[in-house]
Order: sequence, then C-alpha cells, then structure tokens
Amino acid sequence: MIRLLTPILLISSYVFAGPTLETRQSPSIKQAVGTWQFKGCYKDFGPRILTFRYDVPEGNNAERCTALCASHGYGLAGLEYGTECWCDNYLPYGDLMPNTDCSFACPGDASELCGAGNRMVIYQNSAATPPSTSACINWRDGFTFGNNVFYAVPKTPGAGPTTKLYAIPTNPFVDPIYYSIISTCPAGCPYTDYYNFGILDGVLTSYNNRVLPPNVGDSQAFIFTWPQPGPGYNQYCAKPNPISPDGPFIGHPLLSVNGNTNLWGLCPNSTANGRLDIVYSPVANHNHYTKSQCQDVYIQINPYA
Repeated sequence: MIRLLTPILLISSYVFAGPTLETRQSPSIKQAVGTWQFKGCYKDFGPRILTFRYDVPEGNNAERCTALCASHGYGLAGLEYGTECWCDNYLPYGDLMPNTDCSFACPGDASELCGAGNRMVIYQNSAATPPSTSACINWRDGFTFGNNVFYAVPKTPGAGPTTKLYAIPTNPFVDPIYYSIISTCPAGCPYTDYYNFGILDGVLTSYNNRVLPPNVGDSQAFIFTWPQPGPGYNQYCAKPNPISPDGPFIGHPLLSVNGNTNLWGLCPNSTANGRLDIVYSPVANHNHYTKSQCQDVYIQINPYA
C-alpha cells in the first residue's frame, strides 16, 4: 500500500515589540539655546578660529558651553571634538562646512553633537554686544594674521567684484634697492605667486620687504635693501568687518592703518596700462591716476592657502 505524505507548511514566527518599542533618535546639532543661535559647522585650522578654551567638568554640551562663554562676556561659543568648549568675540577665519562634518556626540548630552576633529559647532549670542569695528583685534595670538591673502572689496556691497591683491615690484629685483606696492596682477603679469602678506606686532609684511608709512595719495609701498634698517612702520592691524554677510561677530577682517580701514582706493594706473593699484587716500591731480576713476574699497584679510 502506498502511503501519501501530507506536506507540512512551516511558518517562521517573528516577535514584534509592538507599541512599547522605544525609538531612538540620532544625535543632532542643537539649533538654539536661549539667545544663542547656531551659526554653522566651521573648519578649525592653523590659528584657532576661536581663541579661549574652557573645561566643562560636568560634560560638554551646547547649554553648558554657551553658558560658560556668556559668563566670561563672550558673544561666540564653539564646541569641537566632543569635549572642547571655545569662546571669543570675533571669528576671523574658518570655512563653513556641511553640518554633517560636525558628527561627535556631546559627552554631556548624547542627543547633541559637539563638532568633530578640526570641526567646530559655532553659536552666536544675539543678546551680546558685538565688537567695535573701530577697534583692533589685538587679543589673539600674535601670529594669527601672520600669513594672509589680501582682497580689495567694494565698500558698498555688490558695487563690484572682489579683487585679489599682489606685491608688485616697481623696479628690477636685481637692483640693490627695489620697491614693491600692493596692486593687482592682470593677464600676462609674471608675479602671480607674490600674494602673501602678514601683520606682526603692528608691522605689515610682504616677504623680505620692509613696509613704508603710507603716504596720502600714493600706493602702499615696501622697500627691500640689505641689511634692513629696521622692522618697518607699525601702525597696522586687523579690525572686524562691518559689511560681513555673516554678521557682526563673524567675517574676514579688514586692514587698518593709522586707525582707518576706510581710506583705501583701487585706482587705474594710467602709466601702467590701467593696472589697478591700491592707493592710500587718493587725491586729485596725481601723475598716475585720476581720482574720479578710483573705487573706494576695504582691504579684506583672508587666510593664506
């Protein structure tokens, strides 16, 4: 007799947690803490973008770091590498990065993110007093502005392009004494590598050249001779940027000399094929330019890269 085998259907069983299952959310950047607003995830490098570091023994998070910065009178707070809390009143450098770059959980609150390696979560206090645009940024390390690129920026936003500036020689390098000026490098110019400037102890630097005091109506000039007769004129500094699109606490600073950031002009040099030269307080009836053709500019200080 043939026995028929009845197929058995095996059904796998799954156990579901049902409505009592706890859903865990990924940590995120806190967007606001009272009057403190999130401004972005910034790249930190070289000279720190914020100056003053404080320990948070209870565990770093947005609430504790901003409170700590506020207690010391600062308008900016930064959280980096999870554990680090930084404060300052002005952020002069730092590239804005994707928020996803600031990916380290805060040790004081695992639901929050506290930056990452070389990435800082920045908060700005809307209730704080911004730094004066007429005061030098003199509380930072002396080498903060020692390695820069300069740009001519129209004083009226949108009134023209931002123009990169160079150290252009006015006579041959082989001369025992030669001069250079802050100018532009139009097509065909052989000095495209000469764009490094610095400010050290109030002295404007350009390679091995010594800065000369600005002369009203003339280009900002440097002199090279050996041995150098001294460190150079020391009335330069960086000041907060009044036209920064990022607000009064953040932005590339401006070059000041003799207390002024607003006396620079960008003038077509009629004796150099219209090359645009930086002039300190342009004047009428000059041999090298026409004042009415000069544009009022700031000299913006960007990090050298």
